[in-house]
Amino acid sequence: MKGWRRGRGVFWEKTAISLGIIALGCILLIEGLKSQIEPNMDAVSQLKAKAMVTEIVSQTMEEELADQNYGDNLFVVKTGENGEIQMVQSNTGLINGLVSSFASALQEKYNSAEPQDMKLSYGTLIGSKVLSQTGLSVNIRILPLSVAECDFETEFESQGINQTKYKIYVTIETNVRVLQPFSSNSFKVKNKVLIAETVIVGDVPDSYVNVPKEDILDAIN
Repeated sequence: MKGWRRGRGVFWEKTAISLGIIALGCILLIEGLKSQIEPNMDAVSQLKAKAMVTEIVSQTMEEELADQNYGDNLFVVKTGENGEIQMVQSNTGLINGLVSSFASALQEKYNSAEPQDMKLSYGTLIGSKVLSQTGLSVNIRILPLSVAECDFETEFESQGINQTKYKIYVTIETNVRVLQPFSSNSFKVKNKVLIAETVIVGDVPDSYVNVPKEDILDAIN
């Protein structure tokens, strides 16, 4: 009887050890998979979030520009006595009003936006063709939260001899949250939207010499 009990005790002890080893193996396997797929999952999530936010931003800006007939009023042009353009600058007051109105409209869109759910296959995340055929996948949820920053900037771009393109952009930073199986990440998505542009044309010079950069360097040396 004592031998039977002793044998039974040894059996359960070995069983417990085996189960412990199996549990430890499962934990190590999960941690290994987690460390392998998390970087890829983060990269894909950010790409999807960027696409989602960009679509909302573009749609909101189109609606804002359509509701308010800004036209060429975003620029202030000063001319000389002969009608030549002497100065072009941005209409700061009007643009600030546009930026403020746009930011409010965009925040309303974010408040009413439905989370975007998507499935990513394990095979895609770890680069395994075998797992890609199994249908095993992870669910990811993306949700834009708020407008972190909204401002405008200007840019000059040369268009040839005495021609310059003047552009006005609205820049936006959006706080986005991504819910993943192993974590919840928040990050910012940056967008830059062109809202107006004009070409400034000056007097054409009597002559124009185009000197290649390499010749300039040779002359300096």
